[in-house]
Parts: sequence; C-alpha cells; structure tokens
Amino acid sequence: MDKLELMNFKMNKKIKIRVDVVSDIVCPWCYIGKRRLENAIKYTQTSDNVQVEDIEIVYHPFQLDPSVPIEGTDFQLYMENRFGGNILDKFHQVEQAAETEGLSFDFANLPKAINTFTLHRILTLAEQEGIQADVKEAFMKAYFVDKIDLTVDENLVSIMANYGWDGAKTKGIIYSDIASDEVKEEMNYYRQLGISGVPFFIFNQKYAVSGAQPSDVFTEVIEKVAQELEIANVEGEVCDIDGENC
Repeated sequence: MDKLELMNFKMNKKIKIRVDVVSDIVCPWCYIGKRRLENAIKYTQTSDNVQVEDIEIVYHPFQLDPSVPIEGTDFQLYMENRFGGNILDKFHQVEQAAETEGLSFDFANLPKAINTFTLHRILTLAEQEGIQADVKEAFMKAYFVDKIDLTVDENLVSIMANYGWDGAKTKGIIYSDIASDEVKEEMNYYRQLGISGVPFFIFNQKYAVSGAQPSDVFTEVIEKVAQELEIANVEGEVCDIDGENC
C-alpha cells in the first residue's frame, strides 16, 4: 500500500473521539454551535468515509460577564447599557442562524441577563454523574427557548428533578460553594490558554475550532481526527524487542 493509497482508504474500524467544549450557558452562539456540532456527529456516525463509534463531549465553564448580579438584571436594559441602543436589531441575525438549526430564539422576550456561575457549578457536578450533556441542553433550552428565569431556585429544582436530583440536593448546591474552586480553576486554565471568546472546541486535545462554525467544518475536523486515529491503528509486520518475530 503506497502513501497515497494509505491516506485515502476507507476506514472500517470504530473510532472514539473526545471534544472539549468551552462555553457559557447564556451565549447564543454557544447553543447554535452545540447544535452544529451535534449535526456533524450524526453525519459522521452514518458516513461511508468514517464510522465514529463514540464522541465524548465534555463541557467546560466560561463566563461572558461574571459581574452580572446573582439575582440577574433586566435583559434589554443590560444589553443596551453594555452594547448601546437598538441592540435587539443586532440580534436578528443570531435569531435567523438559530432558526436554521431548529432553535427558536426571541431576545425581545428574554426575562433576564443572568450570572451563570451557579449553573456551571451544577454542570461540574453533573459531569461526575454522567448527566452533564443532558443538563447543559436543559439549561440552554430553558434560557433561550422557554425563557425560564434560571435565577429562581424552584426553576432549577424543577429542571434537575428530571435527572434524579431532589429539591434538597439542588438547593444545597445553590446555597453552598460546592465545586466553586473547580469552576474557577477551569475558567482560569482556559483563559491562560488564550481563549477569550466562546464557543471554543478542542478535538482530542489537538485540533481547535473557534466559534459556531458550520456543521461541515466540524465534520471535516472529526473525519481528520478519525483518519489519524485509524492510520495509527494500522498494523504490519514488526520486529519486537526480544527478537522473536524477526
């Protein structure tokens, strides 16, 4: 098999890939990017070019604005103070992009700008229980699509009840500093890597994708990683260190 032939053969082995995603719950492009990544994953799991058996997605915390008060603040007033007037007009493009991914955004009716630190703490604990991806989706859907106020304790209790958490557990986390150090350390780590905007995707700790790129960009990266893993698994005749196979 020559080099060209090796690089273009179809991959028959199942491949496992890890994607680390740095994002914030209240970042609209993070939700759009999440959908685009998921669509790419669905494609690669049925593609003739590569069969990806498992893609593990791990979410990492990032706060777009940690100065937002814990109780939240009026969304429109907050955005106008931060970015100037007519901010809702600027969100029209985001709403259109979301719609193409099956998401219904309506920024004019979002109740609050919120501080997401507590949500990131919950997500950190959810990862330990193997439910992080589901909880992440639940939080983002609740905020952007259902327009639920995630600063209200009972709303978080209701969401987490779907994943086996009772009210005492959820409120116990809300009114504690559990996982605070872990979240702060992670946020500091990714800032030190130079990440200043989200979403940010890292594939197998090797390839990085910044922003909510189109699904075909994610597909290309996944296939590249999978191809490299497949080539690394190609076996041929070798001499081992004890000389028995030479």
